[in-house]
Amino acid sequence: MIFSAPLYIKERHCGYCNDNKEDYFALESQARKSLGSRGNGRDKQSIMVGSSITSMTCQNYDELINQGFRRSGSFLYKSDLLRTCCRLYTIRTNMSYLKPSKKQRKAINKFIKEICPDESILSPVPKNTFSLERMVEAQLKSTNFKIKYEASKFSVEKYQLYKKYQVAVHNDDPNDISEKSFTRFLCDSPFMSHEKRGTDTQWQSLDIDHWSSTAREKRIGPTHACYYLNDKLIAISVLDFLPSGVSSIYFIWDPDYAHLSLGTISGINELEMCQKLGYDWYYLGYYVEDCDKMNYKANFGGEILDVCSETYYPLEQVKRYLANGRLFVVGTIGETKPGHELDCEATGCIKSGTINEVNYNAAEDVFGGDDVYTNAEKEVKRLHKYYDIGRTDEYKLPPVMPGLIPLSRIEQWLDEDVIDDDNTVIKINMFGGVRKFQLGSLNREGRGFYIDCVRLFGLDKMRDSTMILQ
Repeated sequence: MIFSAPLYIKERHCGYCNDNKEDYFALESQARKSLGSRGNGRDKQSIMVGSSITSMTCQNYDELINQGFRRSGSFLYKSDLLRTCCRLYTIRTNMSYLKPSKKQRKAINKFIKEICPDESILSPVPKNTFSLERMVEAQLKSTNFKIKYEASKFSVEKYQLYKKYQVAVHNDDPNDISEKSFTRFLCDSPFMSHEKRGTDTQWQSLDIDHWSSTAREKRIGPTHACYYLNDKLIAISVLDFLPSGVSSIYFIWDPDYAHLSLGTISGINELEMCQKLGYDWYYLGYYVEDCDKMNYKANFGGEILDVCSETYYPLEQVKRYLANGRLFVVGTIGETKPGHELDCEATGCIKSGTINEVNYNAAEDVFGGDDVYTNAEKEVKRLHKYYDIGRTDEYKLPPVMPGLIPLSRIEQWLDEDVIDDDNTVIKINMFGGVRKFQLGSLNREGRGFYIDCVRLFGLDKMRDSTMILQ
């Protein structure tokens, strides 16, 4: 992976809540402290950590998604769940979680009638029964509807639909939408060139009439699924096909076809595709409990990522922890120590957990006490004093943040020479070439930059990565 310096970015405007939230706190203790201190409490902010990625594999990104990251074009980011105004949780699902609602079934039936007006050509279904297979069959037999899978590339047709959608649905100013911004957002990606191109066999395997074929080559890479009705482009699903599943990036639909509920149709269609093609998961992006624009994803069921342990839990089991948009950290009674973050080494591994009666929301224990921040500041001073490590710029990572490797673990690795001046080699791209440096040869800022990257991405990933210094 090749990436630029990670930046801790604070914005005053939040596109999720549109700055309308009065209670934007991660913890109940934060909310209580704000009572009676109008104008003196913490300012509301939208905060993320981001990095520009020059190159990475789909396997790299698969691991990063399971650490809470998402990409926008070639920009990789994750939210500071403790300080930002909206908690953005990674959500994934599969067919075992989907329980089609009455509204979803109605949308599917309407879609089937649109693309297959003569339903007599479809297999009969018993009265008062419902089958998702009927939607697949309708697409196979339809003469006026098709989905074309292709590489994430620009076309005027795609751009025009994107602009129409952004103006009509998101109220964007037409003057703010350009071919360049569309390309950067939904066409560009940092993946390897062979993953972007794919093979003929990979593209063929995505066509619905090949889903049941046993001679398939799994598609890995960025993809546009283009929906055509009567030869007109009516929707684009922007996807990343990854080793563990398919990640949904963005969905664009023609406002003239709002009656077809294409967002619902695409989600269910892609769940079906994942199952039939052997992908374990369908990643829906971020879930925000108290945001109507983002909590609809619960309609597809699934699991929510606890970034502190890199473990997924069934949404229905943790939903009570998310009330009022709060932070959740699953802890086990007797094991989670107040004032300490959970033991997470940012490995990017994929784990699933189940909550039982001995588990609870440990967010207050882990992040609520003043001693948490006092101890972290002491760690910062020790790293400065004994290891000559520290960034002083405004974009440095905070001493405490959910999903980062704790500074106490960093100091332990330094003490045990897991990270040391002589044997820790860092690859840095500077002045157009890649050079290798020992950690001990860097100045305090450079060492601090490296430690921030380790805290964000994990030690193993840093061993195989190249940092870009500008």
